Amino acid sequence: MTQINAIEQRDFAAIHGSMRLGDGRWQNPGWVIALKLKSIVGAALILALSKLVRIERPTFRKFTKACKDGRPVVIITWHGSMLIPIYCHRRLNLVNMTSLSEDGDLVTNVLYNLGYQCVRGSSSRGGMRVLLEMIRLVKSGRNGAITVDGPRGPRHEVKPGVVMLAQKTGALLVPIGMGYSNSISLNSWDHTEIPLPGSRAVMLTGDPFTISAQTDIQQGCALVHDRIIACEKAAREYVATGRLNSCIIERTGGTN
Repeated sequence: MTQINAIEQRDFAAIHGSMRLGDGRWQNPGWVIALKLKSIVGAALILALSKLVRIERPTFRKFTKACKDGRPVVIITWHGSMLIPIYCHRRLNLVNMTSLSEDGDLVTNVLYNLGYQCVRGSSSRGGMRVLLEMIRLVKSGRNGAITVDGPRGPRHEVKPGVVMLAQKTGALLVPIGMGYSNSISLNSWDHTEIPLPGSRAVMLTGDPFTISAQTDIQQGCALVHDRIIACEKAAREYVATGRLNSCIIERTGGTN
């Protein structure tokens, strides 16, 4: 049986964002190889599916403009809406937060294969450590992405970590909402939406915003929730009518 020494194991774990070297899985070369293969397949499926749908990004320049502001940018969306945003923001070396679960191992490695860096933790396990690491990276100028109701929900319930991150770093939060002309929803806690081949997938980027240090955590969570919901509603309206909400057009200066 092929043996994976401690250095190789540590390098693999570090590159892919997991430092759970005490976990027996990392001692199993078969498990490590299977994880590598599944992560390659997962990334390939995201790329393939994204090529089979018509992705429209009518307000994407809000994100590109925010990146020129001089402050770090953190993309925020729902866990169940992350598929197309993962594809659209790949290769930008964004920092993402993923869980310490076995599912998180796979998600982390899929994201790595698509050009993301990940820090590992969740609201219940390693939460403060991962938040401090995320704050450090964003303060250093790195841009990031967070599914604000992840990693395990409840669905559309914003966790306080994103508010604390915004307050400690002064980062611009950029909300994203998705709308599809034809999709299916998985029977999972987040009801992940998957667009069907040939359908339209509208990714609507909302106005960047900040959260002041004086804002109450609950108020900050409510603000994040409302901004994403507004983007989601506007994206679905755009799919149905082909028109953007008038206030969105005014703020972007157009639809290109």
